[in-house]
Amino acid sequence: MHQNIEEVMSISAFFAYVLVFVNFLSFFMLNTTDFSSIQLVLSLPIFIIGFLWTASYFVKLTLTGSKLVDICVMWQQLQMKLVKDCAKMYQSTSTEEFKYFLVFIKGSKLDLEFTGGGMFQLDRSLLLTMSSAIVSYSVLAVTF
Repeated sequence: MHQNIEEVMSISAFFAYVLVFVNFLSFFMLNTTDFSSIQLVLSLPIFIIGFLWTASYFVKLTLTGSKLVDICVMWQQLQMKLVKDCAKMYQSTSTEEFKYFLVFIKGSKLDLEFTGGGMFQLDRSLLLTMSSAIVSYSVLAVTF
């Protein structure tokens, strides 16, 4: 479990998140600025490579964010198991220690999530929504 948390909260995931934002920003700037044809021919392959790299890292970040939800669920299940086992153990002894243990469990909630600037959550449902929107708009573009 610790290895999963370290993988999700790694510095590479943070840099990937920053670079995804920067590449999307460069995508919009490329489309809004007025290039000459020579500059466009030179910048188009770089843009395509950058966009593909950005899209792949966005998928990686989304899947990493969904792992974070799985880790939180696993942590809650582990806490439930600990409470059940300790309840059996403390039945014959003092209940004061068990109360302290329950207070500790209540205070040690693990509620983590990846968000895009607090506006949306990066999880599997976002990836499915985006891919379905891309497919829908692609079908519309092909039919016209």
